[in-house]
Amino acid sequence: MNRTYIQFLVCLTLVFLSTGCEDNWLDEQSSNQLTAEEQFETAEGFKDALIGSYIGLTAQELYGKDLSWNMVDLLSQQYAGLPVTAQYAGMQQFQYETLRANGQIEATWSKAYNTIANVNLALEMTEKNQAVLGSIDYALIRGELLGLRVFLHFDMMRLFNPGNLKDRPELLNEYAIPYVTTFDKNIKSQLSFTETFKLMEADLQEALTLLEEDPVVSEEPVSYYAEVNRDGFYDSREQRMNYYAVKALFARVLQWQGKQDEAAIVAQEVIDDSFAMLIDADSHPVATDRIFYQEVLFMIDVEGLADIINTLLSATDLDTANPNTLYYTSNYVDETFETDNVNVGIPDVRFNTLMVTQSRGVVNRKLFQNYQEEDPQFNQIPIIKIPEMYYIAAEAYAKGSQLDLAISLLNTVRISRGIIEQIPDDASQEDVLLEVEKEYHKEFLSEGQWFYYLKRNGITEIPGVFDNTITIDDQQYVLPYPDNEVEFGNRN
Repeated sequence: MNRTYIQFLVCLTLVFLSTGCEDNWLDEQSSNQLTAEEQFETAEGFKDALIGSYIGLTAQELYGKDLSWNMVDLLSQQYAGLPVTAQYAGMQQFQYETLRANGQIEATWSKAYNTIANVNLALEMTEKNQAVLGSIDYALIRGELLGLRVFLHFDMMRLFNPGNLKDRPELLNEYAIPYVTTFDKNIKSQLSFTETFKLMEADLQEALTLLEEDPVVSEEPVSYYAEVNRDGFYDSREQRMNYYAVKALFARVLQWQGKQDEAAIVAQEVIDDSFAMLIDADSHPVATDRIFYQEVLFMIDVEGLADIINTLLSATDLDTANPNTLYYTSNYVDETFETDNVNVGIPDVRFNTLMVTQSRGVVNRKLFQNYQEEDPQFNQIPIIKIPEMYYIAAEAYAKGSQLDLAISLLNTVRISRGIIEQIPDDASQEDVLLEVEKEYHKEFLSEGQWFYYLKRNGITEIPGVFDNTITIDDQQYVLPYPDNEVEFGNRN
């Protein structure tokens, strides 16, 4: 089934699968549910619904734009200050009450929960209509769906709830975002962070058990896999919520709770066993593979990405009429990559190849689309990459006084990036943790993860913040719940 047909079919499906709090949805749900029953009468219907969930992720309100290279990177103050006429100026300045910012926040929340609703319907039908699925289809489809349910909820938690839980354990008894596990019209009560994390971990554990059937787990998939995959549906596992992507997500969830040691164990397993590998800066064609494809554990395919991103990632004199252009100041880039040290910044391929200086500032070409359609990087946005697992493990080892292990992991990534000067064996714990922070900052430009690092660690001074007199705290870090969610009883 080609991609265009799948998109057409799923777009029709999403019309009746989408959910929300609007009255018209509540009135029409019963008839829509009947149509949904028909959707899941065949294995092909389940496959289409699964692809529909992935397409949901690619929306500009989610990972096609705002939750990868745009809104969350603006929140972490990476880009040069936007003019007041820019669409996301309010978000960059933490003015969440402005009309535009309020609408952008509500759009992200609504799109995420609509996609979760589609996932939940498909999950319910995997149990109700399991007979139409073979054992492998059931395991892989349900496993991927469970991973997606956690993935979306977790990022809503990271955006709309406080962070720095390790230093504020009292927050674990406070309310978290609603964790929705059913497809129905009933409003879901919020649970505590502790209870919500339990639900996430249960979903992740089930997903990992099911995805033991994932062909990426074994170099030689079982004999019956060829028949199940005769149409190629389970190819390109890096573009799906595969076994190792779920395990990497598990490491993220554990780390966010402050369970550093447990997170390190899971992250190390991904490092040791997964299909993703760090590039070699000396031999990898960085100029033509700017997302480092072999390092990606999970990515999304965004239709028409060039039309979405290319005009924003440009800072020439010709772009002065576009108030939404996203670029860095030269000082910000130099400080981030430590270019004053010729053995650190200058040889780093993330600086010397991905960063391009133009007349107005420096642009990041990581996601810029000048690929051909047949190139594997075409339309791809990385969501989870193997370097993050090195950083998760290194941070835990450093905090656990296993500095030698932390230094080894960090130096492995630095060497892969071309950095000549390595972290010395006698570096202090404070120095090693600072190097972890620097690596997060360098690695995740245009990927949305730097904001979560800052929030998770409760960092009160963000490099590059537009107003140095501001102390960053929950007022800036926590996005407000949409008004209609508050009306329905959800508490921020």
